[in-house]
Amino acid sequence: MPSESDAWLTPKNAVGRGGPIAGGALSMLGAVLALIGFLLPWASCAGQPLSGLQIAGQPGPQGQNLAWVYLVPFLAIGCLGIALSIVPLAAWRRVPPVALILASGLVGLLAVAAAAPLVVVYTSLRAAQSQLESELGLFSGLAGEAFTLERGYWLTAAGLAMILAGAVLGSATALLGAWLPSRQR
Repeated sequence: MPSESDAWLTPKNAVGRGGPIAGGALSMLGAVLALIGFLLPWASCAGQPLSGLQIAGQPGPQGQNLAWVYLVPFLAIGCLGIALSIVPLAAWRRVPPVALILASGLVGLLAVAAAAPLVVVYTSLRAAQSQLESELGLFSGLAGEAFTLERGYWLTAAGLAMILAGAVLGSATALLGAWLPSRQR
């Protein structure tokens, strides 16, 4: 006769519950990396390093308002909070798989929304670099790399990618676990 603990070891539970737990853990790690990366230098302008926090508080290289960069840490904290709730929810057997799918999907949406400011920062720095080179004309070689992306930017991007990967893992395995047949005895 199987014990109560053996019922947990079914393929349906291993995939449908274990996958969202692993996805939530990956999303939590990614959120922490994104928050750390936000505080590290994101870009350097003429050799002066600027963190994500500093970039958000200053006008951009072409005078645009970059205050929306503050969304990155807030959305990463939101991802962290939801991912923290996914792990115990997935371990609790009474939670329907659709709740895990929706929670993981929400984490993924927040990660994509947090990545939008990174794309805009990248494009604005590249546009400023091109404008500087065109203004210098024949002397454009003197411009060098006036604007460069630093390790904090890339760590933030990697953290957001990890959050998204964890959300996809959690949603896909919860969905797969819902479709797997239950073992009947």
